[in-house]
Amino acid sequence: MNILYITMDGFDTASPNNQMAEQLIDGFLKLGHSVHLIQSERKHEYDTLPETLIGREGLTSDTLPRKIIDKSNFVKRYLDEAKYAFQMIPHARKHRDCDVVFLQSCPTVFFQEALLKLFVRKPVLYNVYDVWPGQAKSLNINKIVYAGMDLLSRLVYRMSSAVVVLSEDMVEACARAGCPREKLRVVRPWYDDRREYDIEWESNRFVKTFGIPRDKFYVQFAGSIGLQFNWRTMLEVAKLLRDEPDIVIQIVGDGCVKEQFVDAVGDQGLSNVEFYPLQPVDMVPDVYSAGDICLIPLRREVIYTGTPSKMPILLACGKAIVSSVEKDSLYAAMVERDDLGVCVEIDNAEELASAIKELHGDSSRLEHLCRHGREYAKKNLSRTVCVKKMADVLTDISDGGGAR
Repeated sequence: MNILYITMDGFDTASPNNQMAEQLIDGFLKLGHSVHLIQSERKHEYDTLPETLIGREGLTSDTLPRKIIDKSNFVKRYLDEAKYAFQMIPHARKHRDCDVVFLQSCPTVFFQEALLKLFVRKPVLYNVYDVWPGQAKSLNINKIVYAGMDLLSRLVYRMSSAVVVLSEDMVEACARAGCPREKLRVVRPWYDDRREYDIEWESNRFVKTFGIPRDKFYVQFAGSIGLQFNWRTMLEVAKLLRDEPDIVIQIVGDGCVKEQFVDAVGDQGLSNVEFYPLQPVDMVPDVYSAGDICLIPLRREVIYTGTPSKMPILLACGKAIVSSVEKDSLYAAMVERDDLGVCVEIDNAEELASAIKELHGDSSRLEHLCRHGREYAKKNLSRTVCVKKMADVLTDISDGGGAR
């Protein structure tokens, strides 16, 4: 199968999509498919292609220059991304002999999809990491702007041959937003089974770098400390656990609300919260392996339009996961059904603190979650398993099996 792979961001610029893109392309090539990649370049922070993809048989690429634009300037960003859609289409037309198009989601994906429909005319798999505009509505975005983005997203769903999302909650969100259910497929986030996880304490680079002692019980959040992170609930949890001398809360990462969180911890005089800077990507297994419990504390409505992409890696690291999400979500139902951790009601600091204390005091339950989660991830959430599922969707629509 000949795959035309189109993404807005390129490997040269740091992006949460890059790891998945590298693993998908590597996996497609190993399955015997050929790939032509169209990407952009902006910041030149990394090589145009990761080392694992350089010189690979069956892979060709086009890399188009784009400007660096401040994230806060929505209009300029939108126009620049729309411009990229027109820039990439001549390169896409040269590869009209492809069997199928893999299109990575972005806010301006409508322009790419419409141009592909006009000039390439091949089945398109639309890969959605976040349902857009989705939760933007809860962030008080202008109603007219939101309505326009919503209309464009509905048109994209209609033009796509298949729409791949990360969770059952996202299936429901897309269906409510006008996507025909017969087009929707679920391919969950995965961990990269080409590398080792569950790093032993004695060889853990994160532990060694910061001199972290082993005699505490570490409750960890590592990731983006941004708008989706429920720092106010975490602050209340820290206050409720301040008299538990063995329990330490680790916060690893950076983001737009970190300063508020740090200041609030200082104002409350909390000594049981430790902050660490964002770590390099290759340090992720070491970071996650340093926690006894790993937290996923989300803000309201986030779970319905996205899913915690870190969950597979946490499970592969052998960590017990405690999530603060809406209990009526399909994510919470999955966690309970498959015994993958503990879910507490969103914004309920008392319940979250209680769950932490219970696992701290119940070593057999904690060990079971760690062992079972690792086995579950290997069977269901590895790169090998999930990339094969994605390739199967591409094969299906290239053979005419997708909804048109």
